Amino acid sequence: MKKIIVSVLLVCFCVLCLSACSPSKDPKKYFSDEEIAALDKVEYTAKGTVIAMGGGFDQNDDQRMIIVRKSIELSGKERPNMLFMASGHNDEIKENEDFVRHYTDAGCSVKTLQPSLESREAVIEKIGEADIIYETGGNLNGLCQIWSKAGVFAEMRKAFDRGAILVGVSTGAMCWAEMGYDNSSEEETIRVITDFPFIGKEAEYDYYYATGILPFCVCPHFDNIAYKHFGRKAKKLDVPSLAIENGAAVVFHAGKYEIMVDPLTPKRKCYLYFPAKGIQKVDITENADLAHYVDAYRRSNGYKAHDE
Repeated sequence: MKKIIVSVLLVCFCVLCLSACSPSKDPKKYFSDEEIAALDKVEYTAKGTVIAMGGGFDQNDDQRMIIVRKSIELSGKERPNMLFMASGHNDEIKENEDFVRHYTDAGCSVKTLQPSLESREAVIEKIGEADIIYETGGNLNGLCQIWSKAGVFAEMRKAFDRGAILVGVSTGAMCWAEMGYDNSSEEETIRVITDFPFIGKEAEYDYYYATGILPFCVCPHFDNIAYKHFGRKAKKLDVPSLAIENGAAVVFHAGKYEIMVDPLTPKRKCYLYFPAKGIQKVDITENADLAHYVDAYRRSNGYKAHDE
């Protein structure tokens, strides 16, 4: 009996220790009362929205329609203009893209844009009239090269400022951020990582600056072995990071953050890192207020997109 009691007490003690050591979601653990009071006063003049999916939401029509309905709802229009892009796939748009079909079926007026193949005038016009802009997954390095040459970055920031809904998955999630962490090529290379104890798949990954609409580094697919190592990198970055698992999506709207989770993968998470303020892998899935304060903190300290 004594052994059972001792075991129970030991388990309770371990649980309490883990609870005490677990990262807090409370902004007051990282920001002073004076900072929080100032951050609560930060005004967001841009009217747009970002829906950044780490992955998932694409296994069937019902899942994809979650994103379609959410973006249409946030646009505030019954028949919004939707612009579909695939720069992450080198501007190669398939004939039967699922999201094009779904947005069309939902009553949207849908156009496509291939910045590397169209004129500067077409880029400005199509982005300028879009209420919803969707970018596919693919490769962030390739997308950034296309967007940089075609002047897309500045046009996207203008679209966001006037109220456009910017949607995307994987590369299409990273492109709305200050920078993304991605494989530098389309092909994943398998090699052994020398940092013990992690052994697994890590291709030639690097950081790529993007639109800068969200003042974070974004890492998608964070539950995949190929991206899991980003957690070590995020703890050393000067900028805050959002590590988004497959089946989770970050929604930034009206200056606030929330996390959507695919109902088929309800246990998926989104984590926040910001070493400069002592924030190390905080799960913000249920409460993303801390992301709001980190965002406001960076903007109040003069944050600008890399190419502004």
